[in-house]
Amino acid sequence: MPRSARPPRRGGFTLVETMFALSILAVGLLAMLTMQMHALKQGRYGRHTTEAMQVARDQMEYFMRLPWAAADVQPVGWTVPTSITVSVQNDAGVQAQQVFNVRWRISTAGFDSNVRLIDVDVTWTESDANAGFVRRFVLTSSKNNET
Repeated sequence: MPRSARPPRRGGFTLVETMFALSILAVGLLAMLTMQMHALKQGRYGRHTTEAMQVARDQMEYFMRLPWAAADVQPVGWTVPTSITVSVQNDAGVQAQQVFNVRWRISTAGFDSNVRLIDVDVTWTESDANAGFVRRFVLTSSKNNET
């Protein structure tokens, strides 16, 4: 075959190669999007857990500062939950309100009448795809009679 009769060679990718490359890219991008959404959800849960821990610590500190004979540190069963609203930053960086329900129980330690056990229970509801899923943080400590 004479040199001038050969069909010219074309460089580049075929349509099949291009579609295969785009499908691999799409799978990778979807995986990254899924990881990002999971990271945002876990970040929100972490912020709410941190706020719940702070609410529980504030309540526990209140009990620890009171004198032994104060009415608020006398043995009592679980109290009715009290709602506390805290401003937290949402995923878009905007301040949002999160409601925490706080209840506590104070009991006399069975091993020593000069020790009271204090339990603070903080619950909240996540506002994401798992709406209605209640999260909980519990803090327990003891208070000694300092007489």
